[in-house]
Amino acid sequence: MKKTNFKIRFCKTLVLMIALITFVGCSKDDDNPNQGTGSIDVAVGTYKGAYRIDGVNYFNAVLIVTKVDDNRLKFEAKAGEPYSHAASRTIRAKADVPGLVNGDDAQGLFGYKIAEKKLNLVVNTLEIPYSFEGEKQ
Repeated sequence: MKKTNFKIRFCKTLVLMIALITFVGCSKDDDNPNQGTGSIDVAVGTYKGAYRIDGVNYFNAVLIVTKVDDNRLKFEAKAGEPYSHAASRTIRAKADVPGLVNGDDAQGLFGYKIAEKKLNLVVNTLEIPYSFEGEKQ
């Protein structure tokens, strides 16, 4: 009888220990500051990279990203440059994936990787098709 009680208590303790180790060992790590806060604000800024406009490459180009409202970002080429004729676009944005701000709608699509500070933008062919790939300054 005592052996049976001991085995039952041992099994219960073993199951409890395994459950505790599993839950503690698989907890989410909230210490990474580069994951963002669910806000699109981290994508706002100035980027330097390469424009590809209608088949022509422009290197060391500057793209300025501004916040229109809580759900949209405006992408605009730096004024007075040879690539400035690229039309600005306002694209719906979201920050629902940790480490990423992205969006797509009728005007184009983009992705901003927070940890790498890299932006990729491709606009739909409303007027002149173009793309931009660069890093936040």
